[in-house]
Amino acid sequence: MLNFLRNNQPIFFIISAWTVLLTMLPFQYFNAVPVPADLPFGIILKLPVFIYYLLFAGVIFFTSFKINRIINKSVLFPKSFYLSGFIYLVLLVLYCPIPFLFLPIISNLFIVMAMQEFFKIFRNENCKNIIFKASVWLLLSAVLCPVNIFLVPITWLMLLIIRPFVWREYIMPILVLVVFGLYIVPFGIINGNLFSWFNSWWDSHILFNYLDSKYILWFYIGFLALGLVFSINPISSTFIRSNNRYKKVTWVIISLLFFGLLIAVCSVPLFGIKIPFIFPFFIPISIIISTGLIRSRYKWLIDLFFLTFFLGVLTLTYLQ
Repeated sequence: MLNFLRNNQPIFFIISAWTVLLTMLPFQYFNAVPVPADLPFGIILKLPVFIYYLLFAGVIFFTSFKINRIINKSVLFPKSFYLSGFIYLVLLVLYCPIPFLFLPIISNLFIVMAMQEFFKIFRNENCKNIIFKASVWLLLSAVLCPVNIFLVPITWLMLLIIRPFVWREYIMPILVLVVFGLYIVPFGIINGNLFSWFNSWWDSHILFNYLDSKYILWFYIGFLALGLVFSINPISSTFIRSNNRYKKVTWVIISLLFFGLLIAVCSVPLFGIKIPFIFPFFIPISIIISTGLIRSRYKWLIDLFFLTFFLGVLTLTYLQ
């Protein structure tokens, strides 16, 4: 069913991705919802509809294409595939209205850039510069989405798994945090707005607590859980007989999966919201599910499962 997405030519992914974007975005326009006046960077939404929808489409397409490029340059798949980025794009486009997606999709792009840096870590090579850049990307994602601050410990976990202990590498995330503080704190103190900035930054997640239908979240939870189950066996069997490079890439993705799940769980009590913040979770789970789609012996079953999810969420979103 989805064999065209298993093709190693990027043109099939480009056509499929833009078909989804150009099909879904008009529906987003006709299903417009009231947007809070204090939505962060709400000035973007005052642009002509065509402009900010085009910005949205450009960012999410670039991120999905970047995911594919990073994964295809790794050893995760035997050849180039473009399912990871396509699944990521579908998960985000169908989840909630565009005005509530702007900051999360940009934040996710920064997480993807950090993931690219983690893939460059090797056991016998100094990686202070890599860890520094990865920490910068993760903190930039946290600037846009505060709860992503819980992703920062991934840098230490990667060092623990891949590298022997070098204390200079372990202080890189702290150094980045200090550098950010040297820019932000003095400016906030001089203007007397430091605490108000912090409070508005920390509370901004409440404004993204929106879904078209309460059933969409359950559709997503079911799809992500079953997709993970379908993919465990292909990943574990390949992991056992693989080389260290494959295991390193797998550990990076598993770490992102764990911390993405941690963010989703922690966001509910921290912000007093009913809908968990699962946007960072979409990155590793799209890679894992695509592994199942590619390596599973029952590809037709997983293809049917994916199409059922796609059509189900589409129906809930646009025919309610």
